Amino acid sequence: TQARADAAAAIVNAEAAASGSASAGSARGLECDLASLASVRRCAAAVLASKLPIDVLVLNAAVAPGTQQTAPRRTSDGFEETIGVNHLGHFLLTALLLPAIAPQPARPPPRIVVTASEVHNPEEPGGQVGSKATLGDLAGLRAALAGGGKFEMVDGGAFDADKAYKDSKLCNMLFMAELDRRLQRTGRGVSVNAFSPGLITRTGLFRNQRPLFVAAFDFVANNIARFAETPEYGGGCIDFMATSAELESQHGVFYSDYPPGKHTLVRRVPSAEARDEAKAAELWRLSERLVGLA
Repeated sequence: TQARADAAAAIVNAEAAASGSASAGSARGLECDLASLASVRRCAAAVLASKLPIDVLVLNAAVAPGTQQTAPRRTSDGFEETIGVNHLGHFLLTALLLPAIAPQPARPPPRIVVTASEVHNPEEPGGQVGSKATLGDLAGLRAALAGGGKFEMVDGGAFDADKAYKDSKLCNMLFMAELDRRLQRTGRGVSVNAFSPGLITRTGLFRNQRPLFVAAFDFVANNIARFAETPEYGGGCIDFMATSAELESQHGVFYSDYPPGKHTLVRRVPSAEARDEAKAAELWRLSERLVGLA
């Protein structure tokens, strides 16, 4: 919401002023509801109207269904909410902002950073528990194009709350790789990479879970098994992906919190399905049509 964006911007501006840095800029809050393509378009229009170049675009918002959820929630455009927010909302926002993401004199090359997750990979520990991520032949998205945009799962199956989130992270990985390939072909000098900050229980991602479940899981993950990470560590991961010179010439790579809970971010190989270039291109084509870009 605008109020929450403004509050966050105020914190940033206060800390910048307190730092005493003469070069400190200013933060501005913009409302963007990724569950509404109309809101995404308004946000992008406001950014473009500012005429300011974008040095770094971080695609970090996400929702996850509650484990008790047996039917899909829907965005204002009728999409299953998890894919609608985590993939399609970000897809449209990025496409609309691309004109402002271009190299500028005396500035580092622009970057697009995608927050993904190791759960996109059925071979990783987080992806092995419960349902497994797979988009199949994208039958659900094809059916949506023929039926007013509504689908339950990308692969065309019945709604599965656990799988929906994992599938959305697989969509993020395929989107990252395809966008980077497309930008490299144009020679624009923009890099696109993805990362997984690990399991962080103390953010809004768990807002749809039952409170007692969240409390118990949080205690076990942070105090007993110790495989969870902190919001501060997650923020540090974004800082690294957005600003580290180590990534200045890297394209289409994936960094992950590994081993889980050890506060180490290392380059990892994405799942086999996430490396499927034909599937990435088809997901892109279908996504363009679903959000009204084609």
